[in-house]
Amino acid sequence: MLQLYHRPINAGGISPVNFDMSGHDDAEARRSCAAHFREIIGEVALEAGRGVLPGMRGVRCGLDNLSVMTCFFPSSPLRLLGKGTSGSDRVLMLRSMEGPLVVEQGGLKTEAALGDFLFVSGEMPYSWHLPEGGRLDCGSLPGSAFRISGETLSKLMLRPIPRTFPPLQLLITYGAYLLMRGPHSAGEAEMANAHFNEILPLVVAYLEAPSEQDRDRLSPVKRYVDNHLRDGDLNISIVAGVLGVTPRYVQQLFQREGTTFSKYLLERRLAEARKLLSQGSGARSIGATAYEVGFGDISYFNRTFRKRYGVAPSAVREQSAAEE
Repeated sequence: MLQLYHRPINAGGISPVNFDMSGHDDAEARRSCAAHFREIIGEVALEAGRGVLPGMRGVRCGLDNLSVMTCFFPSSPLRLLGKGTSGSDRVLMLRSMEGPLVVEQGGLKTEAALGDFLFVSGEMPYSWHLPEGGRLDCGSLPGSAFRISGETLSKLMLRPIPRTFPPLQLLITYGAYLLMRGPHSAGEAEMANAHFNEILPLVVAYLEAPSEQDRDRLSPVKRYVDNHLRDGDLNISIVAGVLGVTPRYVQQLFQREGTTFSKYLLERRLAEARKLLSQGSGARSIGATAYEVGFGDISYFNRTFRKRYGVAPSAVREQSAAEE
């Protein structure tokens, strides 16, 4: 059985903490569940139907720089809302072991299959949804443990890692060791922590380098998008239908590149608009340019263009006309 952990109990060693909500009413169970999660991932609020949280049990354990927990919920929908702690340099880890897991953060939404592993920023608000309830593994560690820049680290968030990925299985083994055996001596726990951190670069390398197979599968998707930018109704369902795959499959391909379908479509439309505005004819209006690349809302086009390039569309057109 596999699980995750928390914080030193005393100076002489570290012990897992087992907990069981049976016997509590809903209000008591909600407070107690939130308190256990707080020790691992920070402040959270739990949304569940009546009688769900009193059926929760689990175990947690951890070190100063590594915390994990496994908890078991009844087979009912559950949502966990985290506040995030700005400046905390914490990265959260999670996976659902009895059903899908839907995670939302920073305007992105990712669905992970049973057993798939996700990293989530601990500095921003987030939502975790378990449509079928069941077992949830979660934990946290400092972002510095990854030994990469903050910008690179941010690109690894919300990227599903398959449960079959061997280095991931090693990470989970060390987490399970801390949860299932104890008490641990300080040296023993620190050794598990060190081994955990040594495996992280392998996980990072996997996320940074999509396989050749993934790139080959994504190429026709991108090609179709690039050829149909002017279609204002273009969406992931249309592209998936044309290519004979599911929308979820298309989204997973983009997630493995650290982006989403909607982000790619927006980026390509903005780039094409900038190209047209830079041609300098002056005859094409801003509105006509926006519509030509698939935007149906001029104010949205102006806002996203300025956010992406730091200048208004009109400034690009005027500069190009002045250079003619």
